[in-house]
Amino acid sequence: MAREHGGPRPDFSQLNANGDGQITQAEAKAFGGAEFAKADTDGNGSLMVEELSARAQADRAKKMGKRAKRMLQRLDRDGNGTIELAEMEQMNPGQRMFDRLDENEDGVISQEEFDAMKGKGDRKRKRKSHDE
Repeated sequence: MAREHGGPRPDFSQLNANGDGQITQAEAKAFGGAEFAKADTDGNGSLMVEELSARAQADRAKKMGKRAKRMLQRLDRDGNGTIELAEMEQMNPGQRMFDRLDENEDGVISQEEFDAMKGKGDRKRKRKSHDE
């Protein structure tokens, strides 16, 4: 079930309210109503820009929290629950980006190479926004 607003996708159990292993249209509609009610913080039955923005920010924060946990698990080599600079450096962050920018492979990034990559990113963003 695609989410138009870009929020997190519900899992099956959230939609299958009665636990019978099937999602009915009524269950899907009820889930949508409950999500609307969560976003409608003043309870007036309509969503204002501020409520939509707050909901989007909460969704992003939840998503970023999950991403940060995965990153911590991947990078925390000594298992102490934090990432030290030495652990980050072991991953050699930025090397792939540097290699992509250094088109002539001379070990340095010229202004022209930097500007060329920036232009490629701008074109990709424009193309993506046009496709949506």
